[in-house]
Amino acid sequence: MRASRRVELLVRLQLRGGASATELADALGVSVRTIYRDVEALSAAGVPIYTEVGRNGGIRIDPAYRIAGLPRLDAVEARGVLFAVVPAIADQLGFDAAAADRALLPAMERSTEAAARVVRDRLLVEPTHWFVPPDDTPALTEIGRAVWESLEVRLQYRGTDVTVQPLGLILKGSIWYLLGNVPRTGEGPYRLFRLSRVETVEVRDIPFNRPLAFDLAAAWAERRQAFLASLPEYLVTVRVAQAAEPFLTLLDEGCPKLPLPTDVERDVHGWARLRLTFERSPNGAARHLLRLGADIEVLAPPELRLRMGTTGAALANLYDDHT
Repeated sequence: MRASRRVELLVRLQLRGGASATELADALGVSVRTIYRDVEALSAAGVPIYTEVGRNGGIRIDPAYRIAGLPRLDAVEARGVLFAVVPAIADQLGFDAAAADRALLPAMERSTEAAARVVRDRLLVEPTHWFVPPDDTPALTEIGRAVWESLEVRLQYRGTDVTVQPLGLILKGSIWYLLGNVPRTGEGPYRLFRLSRVETVEVRDIPFNRPLAFDLAAAWAERRQAFLASLPEYLVTVRVAQAAEPFLTLLDEGCPKLPLPTDVERDVHGWARLRLTFERSPNGAARHLLRLGADIEVLAPPELRLRMGTTGAALANLYDDHT
C-alpha cells in the first residue's frame, strides 16, 4: 500500500508539475505528515523530489525525472494526443489532429501509444446531428487558444462588450459554449456564453490565474441544472397504447423513464396512464405528441387536448378521398 501510494504521488507530481502537501494528502486520503514522510523516503531513495516554500511553493520533482512508462508531454503535445484520439473536434478548434497522429503518437512510450490507438480505433465522436447543421462559431479557435493559455478575452456578445477569463469549453451536441469568469460585473462565479452569439473576440495579452479548485465538469453540471430549473414546465396527462410504449422516446424531453414501471396505471385495454413534463410551450408538446399518432391520447390540459383534436380532424379532412 505504501509503495503504490508513493508511485501515485510521483505520477500526480509529474502530470501536474507540483502540488501542495495538503492537496496531495486530500487526493491520497492520508495526513499531511504522511505526505512529508513519503517525500523524505523518496528523496532518500534518489528521487529528485523537493519542497519549495512561499506563496506558490509546494512539493515538486525535477522536470527531467521520468517515471517508467509515463510519457513526458508538454501542454501542446498532450492536446495533440487528445485530438488524435478524438479528431472530430480538432478541426473546429484549429488543431491539426493528423499531424498529432503522425508525429506525437509514435513518439510516446509503446504501451501508451498502443492504448491511445486502441481508443481511437474503437471510439469515434461525431458531435454533429444528421439533419441539424452545427452553429457557426468563427470565434472558437481564438477563444480556444485563450482557454489553453489562460489569457483574458474581450468579447462582443449579443451587442455588449464583456471581458472574460475563459476557463473551459463545452461541446453540447453540436453547440459550443464557453464557461468563464466575468470578475468586474459581480454576476457570480461563472457565466456561460454560446459561441455562435459571439460577434467579435480579442485575445488580450493579460494572463490570469485559474481558480485552484475549479472543476469544469462540476461547474457545467451546476449551470446546466440551473438552466433546466429555469425552464417553464408544461404538464400533460396522456394514455398510451402498450404497443407504442417503445416509441415514447420520440417525445424527447417529455419521455418518461423506460421501461415503464410494472405498477403503472392501465385501463381495461392495457393503455398506460402517464403524467409527462415538457420543457416547451403547448405547441412544442403537441408536435412531439403527434409523432405517436393515434396510439396516444391527451387527457389534460384541455387546451392541448383541443389542439390535438383539431389537428387530427385537419389530417382526416386532408386524407378524405371524397374531397
